[in-house]
Amino acid sequence: MGTDTVLVTGGAGFIGSTMATRLLANSDVIIVDNMFSGRQDNVPDDATVVEGDLSEDQTYEKLDGYDIDVVFHLAGQSSGEKSFDDPEYDFESHVVSTFKLLRWCHANDIERFLYASSMSVYGDPDDLPVDEDHPADPKTYYAAGKLGAEAYVNLFDNLGMNTTIFRLFSVYGPGQNMRNMKQGMVSIYLSFVLNGEELLIKGPMERFRDFVYIDDVADAWLSARSEPATYGETYNLARGVRVEVSELVNTMLDCYGEPDYPVTVADGTPGDQFGIYGDATKLNRDLGWSPSVSLEEGLMRMIESES
Repeated sequence: MGTDTVLVTGGAGFIGSTMATRLLANSDVIIVDNMFSGRQDNVPDDATVVEGDLSEDQTYEKLDGYDIDVVFHLAGQSSGEKSFDDPEYDFESHVVSTFKLLRWCHANDIERFLYASSMSVYGDPDDLPVDEDHPADPKTYYAAGKLGAEAYVNLFDNLGMNTTIFRLFSVYGPGQNMRNMKQGMVSIYLSFVLNGEELLIKGPMERFRDFVYIDDVADAWLSARSEPATYGETYNLARGVRVEVSELVNTMLDCYGEPDYPVTVADGTPGDQFGIYGDATKLNRDLGWSPSVSLEEGLMRMIESES
């Protein structure tokens, strides 16, 4: 059996570039990225790069010469806060791009499609930890875009593709964009500290999240890639651990060696979820997946990578 080819969308970004690097051990990798937030230095050397926006038809003309077996769809505007700045772009980034990509895959007989959705589709859930059956209640344009894209992924599964949706919780780790101050709680807070600036917390310290390390996320995707039990399914990709912002900050500053670092708390951002953590029982059942990296260990790895 020859080497297969995987298309990684958003492959110049944090999660996408990590996936691309891992995939290159056994596959040829083609990356498509519009480079709006992705960085060329994230791209692994052995990957083929196609620069283009998936909402634009000419991007697919660039892809037409490639024989692709699997798609890891990780592209898209990545910030709930930023989605309020340009809602129309956010819609194109998630719904239009995903629809056009799915239609292109279907036309080219690409049967395997894995999609990165988000915990944000749940809003502020009533029952915690939240499972996949909880009703969606988006609070941002970003969350609504992710939910709309999910609907199209499910449609194309019904049309004969083998799709899997991962609702990612708060992914963090080395390679996260430390310059994007509107996305990624861990990277935002750590960026203030690494730059020697007062740590600004937007929103109450009592808020809570579910932080899952990037390598654990990649493990789940790679395991699901050829696993029929995951076809047509939607999964929470979460550690299942409730971590308050205060605990995150204290743990991060302890790992950094500056437990008394100055912290300021300010007003929150539009649509910010107050608190959420996930139930990943279904993913464990179908894949045998469980997270292996603790918050403290993950933060230490991230700090060391940036030092």
